[in-house]
Amino acid sequence: MDPLGHLVEWIAIYGIFGLFAIGLAERFLPALPSYGVLVAIGIAADDEVWSLHTAVIGTTVGSSIGALGLYLLVRLIGKKRTTSLLYSVGRWVGLPRPRIDWTLSSLRERERALTIMSQLIPTVRLISPVAAGLLGTSTLRFIAGVSVGIVLWNGLFIAAGYLAVLAVPGVNSSALALKILVLLVSAELIIALVWRLQRRFRTPPVFGASKR
Repeated sequence: MDPLGHLVEWIAIYGIFGLFAIGLAERFLPALPSYGVLVAIGIAADDEVWSLHTAVIGTTVGSSIGALGLYLLVRLIGKKRTTSLLYSVGRWVGLPRPRIDWTLSSLRERERALTIMSQLIPTVRLISPVAAGLLGTSTLRFIAGVSVGIVLWNGLFIAAGYLAVLAVPGVNSSALALKILVLLVSAELIIALVWRLQRRFRTPPVFGASKR
């Protein structure tokens, strides 16, 4: 059984428009595992359903337009309503309020680099366009940063699927996606641990008032 493989068969019917549609959809459907779909798309590239560069371009354009739409929506409806909505959506996709606050704080401190890097962190990549809109990131800077991040994310997993099927012909895309999920979660936990340790050691000690 390979549900991701069946999904890719449907995408293949519409060619590059199907790639665009799935890239757009993953921005608004948190339950859709983008990494798994991208791996399956990479596997399909070996069957000459589409070329690697077509797969990357099609999914990147769709995802970038979806991210831009979220960003502009935030600018339109205002910060107060968006913040409340962000916390609500965060609970739905498994992002606690402290994690969302951390994402906003990190983007504010290192806006340019983290606009790109936020697209490489599962789940966080879905709320980063909203966060950028809340922080007032300039539109051109947002588009440039997010596009680079999406190219890296999509290209990584599409290439992983393509290389996997070359190494193991007939590989099950859903099983491969599950293994990649384990690696992603492990990497995210390690990164979070390193970040917390860095903050702990960088925080200057607070001394009490000197005695007179």
